Amino acid sequence: MPKKNHNFCQLIDLRLAIQIGLVTCMLSLLACDKAQPTSYLIPKESRSVNLAEDTSTVQSAPLADSTGRPMQVLPGMAKAAKEAGVINYEVPEGWEEQPPSGIRKVNLIAEDGNGRAELTVLAFPGDVGGELANINRWRGQIGLEKVDEEMLPDFTNSYSISGHEGLYVRLEGNPKSILGGLLPFHGYTWFFKFLGDSGTVLANEAAMKGFIDSVRLEDTNH
Repeated sequence: MPKKNHNFCQLIDLRLAIQIGLVTCMLSLLACDKAQPTSYLIPKESRSVNLAEDTSTVQSAPLADSTGRPMQVLPGMAKAAKEAGVINYEVPEGWEEQPPSGIRKVNLIAEDGNGRAELTVLAFPGDVGGELANINRWRGQIGLEKVDEEMLPDFTNSYSISGHEGLYVRLEGNPKSILGGLLPFHGYTWFFKFLGDSGTVLANEAAMKGFIDSVRLEDTNH
């Protein structure tokens, strides 16, 4: 009998050892299957920013020039334009006046058998890069090459605007042209740009100059 009990105890020990081994293997397998830290490469966020005018101004459509291209208007520019002062003027005969909106102080349309042109008046703080940079920007809008300062007298001349010395600009292109005026006034630069089909723009040059001659600016902040 004692020998039988000894064999029975050995059998129990063997079963216990097998169970312990199975548990150990299972724990090892679980350890191997444990989720490992994973690194993810997150692509840089792509943002499409629509540069709209100041949110305090509401209008039905985005601003665009006579070529149909949208104008980039940064936040706060509408407020700055408002602080530039008040403009009084006379609308040339036959031209259509549109309500001023956003940064546009004036918005006039001229149409005839040659096509269509638009006159806009804008005002920005400072010199906005200076005469040469602004004239070259206008030249680029109608497909003309940039020029250096020595060439400015070929298409600009001094011109009185609201009793102050300004600059008259005449840029002939194909198919678009620009007649314009630049005026530094109490810390701002005023832009008078008549842009459109060349035939319409050049045929209305006398009317454009008449508009500039009628302009009277009032600085309400000084």
